[in-house]
Amino acid sequence: MSLQFDVSGLASLALLLNSMALLIAVGGAWLLLATRWRQQLAVNTSYLAGSSAQAVEQVRTLATQRIDRFFYCFGFSSLGLAWLLSSLTRLA
Repeated sequence: MSLQFDVSGLASLALLLNSMALLIAVGGAWLLLATRWRQQLAVNTSYLAGSSAQAVEQVRTLATQRIDRFFYCFGFSSLGLAWLLSSLTRLA
């Protein structure tokens, strides 16, 4: 009695996992870049506004910092998930 394994299915599984990892990584990287661009735009806008609306800017800054922190966490989490999926293909 000999053991025979069909490894042709594993190759397609690895391709599927790597494709999913690539899509997740591209989405996470885009979110990180878009968040950074949004931060730069907020800094430039507040610089151009001057001190006329400083109290309103402080409230907007706190809200912006909260959403930026969420976007950074989500972006880095998606990059970590993509790395994990890509690492799983080496096991298969």
